[in-house]
Amino acid sequence: MDLFELGEMFRHTRIAANKTQQQVAEQSGVTRARISRFETGRLPELGTVKLLSLFEAVGLELFARPIGHGRTLDDVLAEQRTPAVPEIRRRVRVRRSGTGAKTIKKSE
Repeated sequence: MDLFELGEMFRHTRIAANKTQQQVAEQSGVTRARISRFETGRLPELGTVKLLSLFEAVGLELFARPIGHGRTLDDVLAEQRTPAVPEIRRRVRVRRSGTGAKTIKKSE
């Protein structure tokens, strides 16, 4: 798991916990701008103390495992106890051409 994936998981968990970036910033001591960059994968590095502080603020834990370690029974049970994170809607902006909207005339 890389920093991008950690940031993505953090974002989903923060939203599920109904917390804003500002609330997490105040609780963790990490700036809101840094949290935003972490969540969007634009943060090149984040120290361990800050990462742990952010995770604690939203109720996540960090586990160290050997690379390639498979899921355990504890993992499966934890997934069953954890409510599913709702799908997040994204806003999409439609770029309009410089000429404006076209009008279509109906013939009578």
